[in-house]
Amino acid sequence: MKRTLILLLAALTVGGSGCAHVDVVAPHGQTVYLAPAQASLPVERRWRTWYLAWGYSPLDNTMPAEYMQREQLNEVRVVVEDNAVDALHSILYNVFITSGLVPQTLVLQGSRPSVADAPAGHN
Repeated sequence: MKRTLILLLAALTVGGSGCAHVDVVAPHGQTVYLAPAQASLPVERRWRTWYLAWGYSPLDNTMPAEYMQREQLNEVRVVVEDNAVDALHSILYNVFITSGLVPQTLVLQGSRPSVADAPAGHN
């Protein structure tokens, strides 16, 4: 019984872990600055992205640059959030189904340029 419990705990630990990476790059032609940790940012977008092979490669291509461009953000903070829902998905898809899929919740916080900062001719 004790050995089974140890094996189950080890399987849950390994199955719930992954090595996902997030590319944080500015969209082409847009200047974007990283915001300080204490800065208050009015825009926040959250999404879950999925990775193959235990985090080696993104399954979808929804990275922060797309949101930065769509929202016209000029100052951003990207947070990779570890939460219970992602852990449960990881356990389901790696211990019980063994597919190698790993989810990761991403949070993009940012701000848009003020009217005073906008280039001339853009209102």
